[in-house]
Amino acid sequence: MRVGIFSPYATVAPHFEAEMELAQLHLDAGDDVHYVGCDGQLTNCDFNIDRDPQRCKSCLGRREHGLDAVAGKCHVSMFEAGHGFDVPELLTLEQLTNFHVAGFDVGYAALSSLVSVCRDPEPDLEKHGELLRRFINSALATFAQTLALLDRRPLDRVYVFNGRFAAMRAVFRACQARGVDCFLHERGKDKDHYELFENHLPHDLVGVEGVIRKLWADADPVQRERIGASWYEDRFNRVETAWHSFTKDQQYGRLPAGFSSDRRNVSIFCSSDDEFVAIGDAWKNDLYPNQVQAIAAIAGSMREAAPETRLFLRVHPNLAKVDNARKRQMMALDFPNLEIIAADAQVDTYALLKASDTVASFGSSVGMEAVFWERPSVLLGPCLYQNLGGPLRSRSHRQTVELLCDELEPADKTGALMYGHWFQARGYPYRYFQATNFYEGKFKGEVLHDREAAGTKKRSWLKRLVSTGR
Repeated sequence: MRVGIFSPYATVAPHFEAEMELAQLHLDAGDDVHYVGCDGQLTNCDFNIDRDPQRCKSCLGRREHGLDAVAGKCHVSMFEAGHGFDVPELLTLEQLTNFHVAGFDVGYAALSSLVSVCRDPEPDLEKHGELLRRFINSALATFAQTLALLDRRPLDRVYVFNGRFAAMRAVFRACQARGVDCFLHERGKDKDHYELFENHLPHDLVGVEGVIRKLWADADPVQRERIGASWYEDRFNRVETAWHSFTKDQQYGRLPAGFSSDRRNVSIFCSSDDEFVAIGDAWKNDLYPNQVQAIAAIAGSMREAAPETRLFLRVHPNLAKVDNARKRQMMALDFPNLEIIAADAQVDTYALLKASDTVASFGSSVGMEAVFWERPSVLLGPCLYQNLGGPLRSRSHRQTVELLCDELEPADKTGALMYGHWFQARGYPYRYFQATNFYEGKFKGEVLHDREAAGTKKRSWLKRLVSTGR
């Protein structure tokens, strides 16, 4: 098998180590492995947007260390700087997301990177114009060179990290254009596992649903329910397995000051939407323009339809250190029937969830967690679990209000168990990488780093280069 590992940006731990793991596994199997990276020529890097020369040098040294640690010869080549791309003036988000080149949704790809840097789902394109142009040029250069490389040296399979960011998505789209299987690698169920998404993004609604259902169908019918339930129990107990717990600093059992069990209480949980806003058209919310307008519309209508109902807005804890216009607008919402719980407030998310008569969410995991903990759940936007069953999906604002006013019964838990089972069962165990935490670990017993900067003797991976790719 001819395998390519494409790393157009400097991937951080454990993602670079996952690439070295994949390279070693394929070399062990006797496969022909091609590694394509960046020597700093691309116009931008998601992990070094300021183009700090020292950080770039450190990354190159870490790559050198990693490739030296791999037993067997990889064909090594590098992406080159791209120039002369015809990029139109993109003044609005709509113009940007509609910008495609040869089937590559480069506008969405660049927006995804920009949003991640700014932590703003609606970044100011004029203010960040130079950075946006660099993302676009980097993505187009990667796309063009990946197409050329696949034409020159056909591969059976390509690996690339995540696929959501600008240049990574360029690799993915180029593989799709040439009919080459592309596996996107990401974190797995815990620090000791990595996951592979075959020919679809980690946030692809249809692709991920298919994976969830297959894992469930292939699992032991008795064990899978226990495993699925354990994910919800771990989250309730603030167990950190795959990622940080956003609720670990909250005070157990604490409810909002204005909460009273003597009246009807509806809790709305907002999402940290900057990760999903630039995936693609499938993630567009046809029900509400954005979460702030949705909450304002709900609070206004509920005040008329059910004045006795108290609404509680739990701002996602992941937004605690975020400052953008949308968050400020959310915190400024002023309705007599609405109490806003700040992202860093110590109110216990799970105490609030369990004490509420109904839970509404925009696609965060809370929507399924409510189902597991036997609370009626209303879904107000697209998400990975939208078709698994459990939450009631609203299709209009009128239906939203009706659902929030009704005395709903708890839903069947099967969909929730399927979703939890996926989180607890997904991924492949590392063989050569041993993680010490979410960000660090050792590949074959060594921490991969810039050995020259650390003052240790190095061996140049250039001596191992058996093909320049030219």
